[in-house]
Amino acid sequence: MHTKKKTTTILFGLLVIVACSSTQKTNDKEYFEGKIMYKNEFVIKTNKVDSAYLDKAFGKAANLYFKEGNYLELYDGGTMLEQLYLKQDNKTYVRKNQSDTLYWYDCGRPGQKMLKFEINPKKEKILGIDCDELVTYYPNKTVSFYFNSDTLRINPEWHRNFTAFNKNLNTQNMKAVYLKYKIEYPDFIATVTATTISRQQIDNKLFSVPKNKILIEDK
Repeated sequence: MHTKKKTTTILFGLLVIVACSSTQKTNDKEYFEGKIMYKNEFVIKTNKVDSAYLDKAFGKAANLYFKEGNYLELYDGGTMLEQLYLKQDNKTYVRKNQSDTLYWYDCGRPGQKMLKFEINPKKEKILGIDCDELVTYYPNKTVSFYFNSDTLRINPEWHRNFTAFNKNLNTQNMKAVYLKYKIEYPDFIATVTATTISRQQIDNKLFSVPKNKILIEDK
């Protein structure tokens, strides 16, 4: 069984990678703004991990609110309740329970060394949308993204400084919010898949850190 600390690290890595075009000349109206609902699924590969434990740690679903590089994720169950990324701070703020504490993470930290990546066109159809596949290889895992930059286009400059988890590199390659995300470890596979997409205006007030919260750096 994974230790609690290792599972928490995997959990944060899995969830933070969630929102990831065109050039600066493209009109902002062409960029995606709105809400995406995702479901989480797990495949167990060994007896070292229990499926019920993963369901409890990661939760069953998440709602993503995205606008101009800022995003808020609300989780249905799991260790984390919500995660807020503010582009101007280049920080992620995480609420893990109902306490007055928010944990912030510096997204300018270096990402794990990527061994290689590949892009496979029109690999899968999700919600009726043809998706290309970006596969990234690491010493301890393989991470795959399924995306369509014509449908859910974003500006890669928004995450240019988001080096943690190599989000800047992945965003540059996809230029889109992903429709599906799959991470494969030796013991299990976790998949996050979009179930609904809603293009809508998002209030900027959604992307603000509550002033009455205690901030602690998550190291």
